[in-house]
Amino acid sequence: MKARGGVGALLLLAGLVAGAEARAEEKQGHGWDITVEANTDFPLSVGGRVGVESPWRLRLSTSLGYLPAAYVRAVNDVAVELGAYERDRATLIEEALQSSLVWRTHVGWRPFPSAGFYVEGGYGLVALGGETNPEDVLVALTGVEPPVGESVLNREYRVRSVLHMVDVELGWRWGLGSGWTMRTALGAAFTLDSNSRVEPQFEPSQPLLVTAFSRFAEGYLDRTFEEYVHFPVLSLSLGYAF
Repeated sequence: MKARGGVGALLLLAGLVAGAEARAEEKQGHGWDITVEANTDFPLSVGGRVGVESPWRLRLSTSLGYLPAAYVRAVNDVAVELGAYERDRATLIEEALQSSLVWRTHVGWRPFPSAGFYVEGGYGLVALGGETNPEDVLVALTGVEPPVGESVLNREYRVRSVLHMVDVELGWRWGLGSGWTMRTALGAAFTLDSNSRVEPQFEPSQPLLVTAFSRFAEGYLDRTFEEYVHFPVLSLSLGYAF
């Protein structure tokens, strides 16, 4: 009887261990990690970010924010000091990168189960402008000849641009306890394509000349963004994981 009782106890213990392992495997195989963050990607944006990680450590994230003017000035000051471009072009970039909406979406992978290191890459969309600029400002910044023969004073144009970018980053996430997380990353953003619109905010007496001026200004803006708006990105986030 004692032997049968001992065997029964061993079988019960084995069953409990097997059940615990099965539950652990089930949790590992079906666990999902969702994190909401307050985030900055210097010098690109300040805003919020939502990230999802699957049980296989595949990652998906999306963020929405705006581009602070202080970030643009900081990058331009460094670029001018290093001789990357002249002050006039820096001023053009500062004038254009206003009222900016920045949206980024990444996919990635965390290769090591016990470490916070991850790799991500994806797409970024930067919507700029909606600002109204006097004609003399556009002329001074772009060097494009203004339309002649117009009798309207204080001619103004609405300037808008959309940049399509590709982003890559290497990062690390820490657990701070009680669901709180911190994340930092170093990456880069590259402008692949720019679509600008320069629209007169007046009724032109010489429509063809004004249209030609607008198209030349658009081309100059697009060439500037596609050639010069590429930069390293330093990310820092504080979040909460569910």
